[in-house]
Amino acid sequence: MRESQQSRSMRESAQESAMFGRNSFQGCIFQTRRSLVDSVKAYFSHTEYRPSQQQIEKDRYILFGRVLYKDWMVIPAGVAIQFCYGSLYAWSIFNAPINKLLGNGVNKTGAENTFYITLGILGFTGALFGPWIESHHPRKSGTIGIALFFAGHLTAALALFVRMMSLLYFGYGVIGGIGLGVGYVSTVEAVSKWWPKARGAASGSAVMGFGGGALAFSYINKALVDYTSLPKAFVILGSATFIVMLFCLQFIAPPPPDHNINGIIMTESSGRPHFDIPPVQMPLGEVLRSRDFWLLYISFIANIVFCLVILSNLPNMINRLFGKDSKEGKESPLPAHIAVSIESGFNMLGRVLIGSVSDKVGRKSTFLVLLLTQVAVLICVPITIHTGNFWGFLVLVWLATLCYGGGFGMIPAFLSDMFGISNMSSCHGVILTGWSITSISGGLAFTNSINAHINHGGKPYDTDIYFVNFMWMLALVVIGFVCCLFVRASIRDRMFPALPGQIMRMRIFGRVFRIQWIYKAAHNEDLDYMLSSVENRRKHMRFGNEGRRLRWEYMKKEDEQIEWEEYLALRAAQTQLMREPAI
Repeated sequence: MRESQQSRSMRESAQESAMFGRNSFQGCIFQTRRSLVDSVKAYFSHTEYRPSQQQIEKDRYILFGRVLYKDWMVIPAGVAIQFCYGSLYAWSIFNAPINKLLGNGVNKTGAENTFYITLGILGFTGALFGPWIESHHPRKSGTIGIALFFAGHLTAALALFVRMMSLLYFGYGVIGGIGLGVGYVSTVEAVSKWWPKARGAASGSAVMGFGGGALAFSYINKALVDYTSLPKAFVILGSATFIVMLFCLQFIAPPPPDHNINGIIMTESSGRPHFDIPPVQMPLGEVLRSRDFWLLYISFIANIVFCLVILSNLPNMINRLFGKDSKEGKESPLPAHIAVSIESGFNMLGRVLIGSVSDKVGRKSTFLVLLLTQVAVLICVPITIHTGNFWGFLVLVWLATLCYGGGFGMIPAFLSDMFGISNMSSCHGVILTGWSITSISGGLAFTNSINAHINHGGKPYDTDIYFVNFMWMLALVVIGFVCCLFVRASIRDRMFPALPGQIMRMRIFGRVFRIQWIYKAAHNEDLDYMLSSVENRRKHMRFGNEGRRLRWEYMKKEDEQIEWEEYLALRAAQTQLMREPAI
């Protein structure tokens, strides 16, 4: 009996020890998960760069402390760095030679996938490293980006030497794409912060070089392909861009802490009480919960989808629809590489021009115009293909490219206006994932559908497959336009409370459009008096005897200002009551 009790006691002790061990292990796992989640939240929440006083003094001078730094220096340096990164846009020159070298044939599209992979990695890299870029010196992130971009070129050269397409995807696509993501975001962020009152022009100037890269590199790449081997071409190209970017990086520095005016302080005049709105500085977690961010995200994708597909396929489209691979088999009126160069010029022009226009006209109104233009282009492009109108086709593509570049030029300023300048890199990095998604899904869908059409006996010059692709792009752009209508781009739009019975409110080209149900009141004469006072600017409809009216209005700016000042007065009164001690 004693032995059985002893055995039972030992078993119970062993079970308790095992249970304690399991609970300790599970608790350890729980604590690890919790600490990991807390670390991720902290990483994406703290995105402000706080330099030491020593670093601030050091940034006042460049070139080993011998030259006093001026704010204008950041513009040409940023343009030159982005110009080298923009060599990606001339990738289409390499497609045919790489396909021929690797034995894929001229009608296959394996090399084009490198372009889409690179852009895909670029966007997700920006999202992942955005907080780190924002909270560190731009020269540190810039150096990492330049080094990885150079490594991507060298790996691509090795891939072409050993004839491995997968290594090309990994080298230029993955390694080079990570370098592009880090370098692109850090350069735009550094330039934009120097010009708080002209953010559209500043960010547009910064990314102008990226759009203009293909303007020069289309000729440079073609010369390298013609006069040297493909592996040597990538070594030369990578080395040259590495040297230029590393030198220009020495002219990139952050502004001093008191240089930038964070956010927007909204005050009203006319002698009425006013309510001061705090500066716009939203943490990334709050930004990602905002419907305005995701509506803008969809609009951004819609603005870039058409040209993103065309950029790497324009030479093939010209040759197949109008050139030597067409049904007529004649040379196109304009060589493909020249058309690519001119397209790059429109890309570059759109970034700085439309970014500057958005400073005057407004971000949302400018973006709506870009999307409307893309809708018109996608309706007309199939007509030019069907009729064989080569110059009409090119003009429409160039016009769409102007809008494409303009979207990239103004989106950093759009984000900083809405969510805060110190959070721009994080928001910009996340929204660039739309660039990645569109590159991978849209670009691959387009090229693979055409490739499948050819593999199943179709002709390269068949137009039906292009029409099908243009139609889904048109539908996406229309959706993006509708989403952009509902973006509350200003503080006023986000703070203004909804009226009773309000169905919808949006701002269209600077004026508010509002739809609202008006129900019968207990005293109809009061309702009639209220309506008669604004009858000159509102429309009404009666629905039977349900006792309600549907009212819509496209408000004049004067009427909107009156309602806004009344709201501010109410907020000021509420704030004053809260400050007064209770009696």
